[in-house]
Amino acid sequence: MTIKKRVTLSLVFSLAFTLTVSFLILYLISSQILERRLEETYRLVYENYKEILKGEVEESEKLKALADSGQLSLAYHYIEKASGGKCEETAYYRVTSIGLHYGINRQYPEGCFFIGVNIEEILRFMESLMGIDWVVYYDRDMVPEIVGGNLDTFMKDKVIINNMVIDRFSKQYVLNLPLNVKGYTLYGSFLEKSLLMEIPLTNMKGLPVGRIIFIKDISGLYREAYTVLFVLALYSVFMLSLLALLLFRIVSTVINRIVFLKDVTARIEKKDFAVINLLENSKERWKDEVYELKHSIYNMALSLKSAFEELEKKKSELEQLAYYDPLTGLPNRRFFFDHASLILESSKRYGNPLSLLIIDIDHFKKINDTYGHEAGDLVLKSFADILKKTIRQSDLPARLGGEEFVLLMPNTTLQQGKVVAERIRVSFQNSLIVYEEKEIRATLSGGLASFKSGIENVDDLIRMADEALYKAKELGRNRIEVYEP
Repeated sequence: MTIKKRVTLSLVFSLAFTLTVSFLILYLISSQILERRLEETYRLVYENYKEILKGEVEESEKLKALADSGQLSLAYHYIEKASGGKCEETAYYRVTSIGLHYGINRQYPEGCFFIGVNIEEILRFMESLMGIDWVVYYDRDMVPEIVGGNLDTFMKDKVIINNMVIDRFSKQYVLNLPLNVKGYTLYGSFLEKSLLMEIPLTNMKGLPVGRIIFIKDISGLYREAYTVLFVLALYSVFMLSLLALLLFRIVSTVINRIVFLKDVTARIEKKDFAVINLLENSKERWKDEVYELKHSIYNMALSLKSAFEELEKKKSELEQLAYYDPLTGLPNRRFFFDHASLILESSKRYGNPLSLLIIDIDHFKKINDTYGHEAGDLVLKSFADILKKTIRQSDLPARLGGEEFVLLMPNTTLQQGKVVAERIRVSFQNSLIVYEEKEIRATLSGGLASFKSGIENVDDLIRMADEALYKAKELGRNRIEVYEP
């Protein structure tokens, strides 16, 4: 076969392959752009909602003086004197006789007042402001806790869909949408799409009781993106065809093969061993000097890949031994102090809250003496599993040694840290550990401290948490105590 024919065939196949890859790349780029636009839309709706709530709650506080009778209900604002219990100033959602409200408990000389806003009015304002629809629903299992003794009155005329009690909605069609949304999701056909966005509803105890779902029509966004994609695809076809025609006149098959091998060696130099598949799958019609060169490069790439993977494996094993506890899989003391200092400095610089929890398994020596060290190891691993499931990705847990653990919680106030600590304690207390057909139950004690001005390093924070832990043990164990200077 002549060089001209070989170059022609190569260009035809190269053009088809390049067009396919180009279309795929354009599609991926468009998808990324659309994803960012969706995230921006979600963030805009969420931030606007939170800002409106914040502003209206502050406005409600200004109207507190008008609530002489203990209750004030206006279009947007709702103020009511709270009944009994501790006045904890925590923002939450509350169902009253006239609807759903969001607000916060405030302590005044006259007593504890719930200062809130009417959520339905806020949602209707956002509907007119941003052109979005909405629906409010509660988890059916949580309705008795939300409404108390008024369950029959509350449930009257309510729509129930898949264990969701629909309270309010802007338009009838929203009831046909998949409302069990986490974060945000898309719904619709190829060109007709809606963005569904979730706002969780939590009660005064911090428990999720339902959701607000915002629905934004984004069909125009997708039509625009597909139009741009189509235009770019046509442009790619034109330009690649023109390029193929030019290359036909100036490129020979041999040069193309040598350039290919040069590119392969460059990628191997950058440790991009995906080129091995290209070498292996590329078929050569002629077993000439270029073929022998390709075969040599292929063997070299295999050897380098094997050596590199072995080095990476050894490196990973060394890092695992250096920074993680082999029994529990948690970070060890060295890893904790290396990273905790950075987190503390960040909290100092930006003024973010930071809490630290020291945990000690109660009577661990007795467990070892009674059931054996293997049972004790099983208790430690069981606690570590509970800890991993309970904390956030941003939290830093570690095993300091023996039965002592630590948890550093960035962006967490002392009150929030106490909630997390109690959740861990209760989960561990309720867990059942079975070892050789014997049931083992264990508890833990914890000391909690938070970052304050004057704290210089992580050791200061640990020292305060240790004092709280000592107090928890003195008071009978199986409890969480907060450091009090």
